[in-house]
Amino acid sequence: MSVKKRAIWVFGDYRNYFQNRVTLQLLSRAMTLAKAIDAEVCAVVIGHEVGEYVMEYTAHGADKIYLTDHLSLKNYSMETYTVLMERLVRREKPEIILIGATTFGREFASRVAKRLGTGLSADCIGLDINGEGLLVQMAPSFGGNLVAEIVTPERRPQMATVRPG
Repeated sequence: MSVKKRAIWVFGDYRNYFQNRVTLQLLSRAMTLAKAIDAEVCAVVIGHEVGEYVMEYTAHGADKIYLTDHLSLKNYSMETYTVLMERLVRREKPEIILIGATTFGREFASRVAKRLGTGLSADCIGLDINGEGLLVQMAPSFGGNLVAEIVTPERRPQMATVRPG
């Protein structure tokens, strides 16, 4: 019986692709994190006629793409995207999910985390892996005067929204 490899997922938020490259930035960071925990990097793409983004995410390091492509997904629907993501996460059980801290990403991530019963660190400015192999999420606190290091030791997946740049 084969053991399933750990996975770090990056949600492909392509709506403002040419102005905001947050998904590509997250794929780059995920590749570094994946080396520390021997995981594969996966992009999750939901939409319609999104082949060019799938190719771009593959070219930027995604080992695997989870693609849901259907005409009914042409326009973003928070509820539909949330349900699809929840089902996929429950089936595939990724270790970590990273989502760009865009307007859509912030709302989407919080809804997905709630449905999955896991934590979410919002607006992270840094990510790392600690000695126990857990995601360390660095987020500003107290009005930006301090940086909190957040770890999710028990619940999975570990989730974070990350600021572009």
